[in-house]
Amino acid sequence: MPFLKELALTPGAALSISVMNSEDGAESTLLDVDEPGQRLLLDCPPGWLGVTRRHSGGDTLMLTSVLGDTKIQFQSAMGEIIAVDDARVLCLPMPDFLWRFQRRRDVRCAAAGLKISLNLGFGCADAQVCDLGMGGIGVFHCDSALHLHPGELLQGCAIALPGVGQVAVDLTVRHVTPERLANGHYVTRVGCEFSQLDSHTQQLLAHCLETLAEDIQ
Repeated sequence: MPFLKELALTPGAALSISVMNSEDGAESTLLDVDEPGQRLLLDCPPGWLGVTRRHSGGDTLMLTSVLGDTKIQFQSAMGEIIAVDDARVLCLPMPDFLWRFQRRRDVRCAAAGLKISLNLGFGCADAQVCDLGMGGIGVFHCDSALHLHPGELLQGCAIALPGVGQVAVDLTVRHVTPERLANGHYVTRVGCEFSQLDSHTQQLLAHCLETLAEDIQ
């Protein structure tokens, strides 16, 4: 598949696999790209046989790989588990297209501990900030029952910046994807772009990012 070659998604690449609309997911490695057979061969994660049995009704997988400053995501059918040289291999049909291909236009800093209040129009909901940059913010959705969609505008949200307090921002939702935490649990990550930040807010964000960068060092 052309995009797999162009983006250097080759055997040995680490992949995160998650079942859409589910908490089931695992980490894997791309073993081979079978172009004649139009399939991807992945190292079968422990316990994945049980996952395939639970989702035998045609559920969809989301696969994610991070290569340098680029995040690649694409969807696939559940596939099947086959035996290759006495090892279990997860065999997935070759994806038809990239679901998302993102290169960062601004540096993002991890922002554990920061909170944001999302204005949903009919009310507000608190969420945890996972990363922050001058161009946007990533948050862990507070409530999986609330459905946000790419392109949705959230006006009058408020980020609690340390030493500053509440800072009002307007956000445009760019993507909503499942993400695996260090404890193995899956949450919904919402990636948002800032809309028309004024100069004062930009200065406050820049100062906060400098502080976060210093804390990391």
